[in-house]
Amino acid sequence: MNRVVSMNDMVPLILEMLENGGKAVFTPTGTSMLPMLRDGSDTVTLEKPEFPLRRYDLPLYRREDGTYILHRIIEVSGDCYTMRGDHQLHQEYGITQEQILGVVCEFTRKGKHYSCTDWRYQLYCRVWIGTAECRKQYYRCRRLGSKIKRKILGK
Repeated sequence: MNRVVSMNDMVPLILEMLENGGKAVFTPTGTSMLPMLRDGSDTVTLEKPEFPLRRYDLPLYRREDGTYILHRIIEVSGDCYTMRGDHQLHQEYGITQEQILGVVCEFTRKGKHYSCTDWRYQLYCRVWIGTAECRKQYYRCRRLGSKIKRKILGK
């Protein structure tokens, strides 16, 4: 029988593994990192962060409310980071080094490993972050189109 383990249960083990020089592998949940990471099926490998982190790094961090999040760095400002999930349009500001537990060094999908240092992954990051504003405008237009359609059709 499979047991579902919450992120809160896993964090002490992840921290212990990282502190001892190892790496930690887990399966993230949620849709905020689509299309790169799929909910409950892909795995990520974390390593201990070497600060300062860089743009496009993918850290696991703890929000002020205690929630654990895996989002991409889109901007570095001193010792603070601005983060955003690949499937998100809104940014999260002011993430500090103290909140960061680990950083993804590779991920696995359908048994295939992808390194975060691979040029194809780096290209994906640049394209995905670079097109965020275009995607935001696309979704605004789509919502507006739906609204107009409902008014015309009387729904």
